[in-house]
Amino acid sequence: MDRGERLGFWLPAGALGAMALGVALIPFRTLTSASNLAFVFLAYTIVVAELGGRLAALVTAVVAALSLNFFLTMPYLSLTIDKPEDLIAFVALTGCGLIAAKFGTRRARLSEASARVSTELGLLRRLAGQVRVGADLSEILADLRRAFGFQAMVLRDEGGRVLAVAPTEGAPVEGARVELDGDSFLPVGEDRPHFGTRGLRVPARGGRIRLATEHGLVSLDIWEGDPQGFDLDQWRTFAIALTILGLRLSGAHGRASA
Repeated sequence: MDRGERLGFWLPAGALGAMALGVALIPFRTLTSASNLAFVFLAYTIVVAELGGRLAALVTAVVAALSLNFFLTMPYLSLTIDKPEDLIAFVALTGCGLIAAKFGTRRARLSEASARVSTELGLLRRLAGQVRVGADLSEILADLRRAFGFQAMVLRDEGGRVLAVAPTEGAPVEGARVELDGDSFLPVGEDRPHFGTRGLRVPARGGRIRLATEHGLVSLDIWEGDPQGFDLDQWRTFAIALTILGLRLSGAHGRASA
């Protein structure tokens, strides 16, 4: 389950579950204080933070505090609070819920980063294996495109002849218009870099990266597929992938495979 699917499930589940807890605990409101019942909401908020992430946990924490107030503190079925101890329980639950949401965010980020690193290492291992067996350039380019979410990729030799393209249909006929630095991936010249929510974006007119091989320069044209851009780690992984691709091109003597 990716981040969007997880949020789509746990956001309503957290809110509705917090309200359901308030109703389920009504029989116990005369047996113990609201401060004791608040621990049930807190435990639920921690579970949502762990499984659903920050936003779902924040919503759960707020709804849990309101549910405690509405169903379990006097006067009942009202958002007013008469007893000081109930007010303390309400404030404490809200604060602890927000703290749980914050730690849930940290864990979610670490989990996503770990999963991404694992995916990127798997890509590099697979790419190295393809180079070792002399895999088709179009196959390698298709894997790179899927892994990094590019709209299209076109590999050309120094004379402009197409060596490989991904996807095989629908790729731009004209070459990319903006030269990119092979180390920083920043536009060369006057083009200003554009950034998304994650990091550096590919120029709207496409980006061209020069690759040095034993048999001369080749160019790789890329077009953006994700407007969020890439963070530094993703660009570094892409740079390693390009180095491995350069080894394949040297072994293939730059011949077309498509």
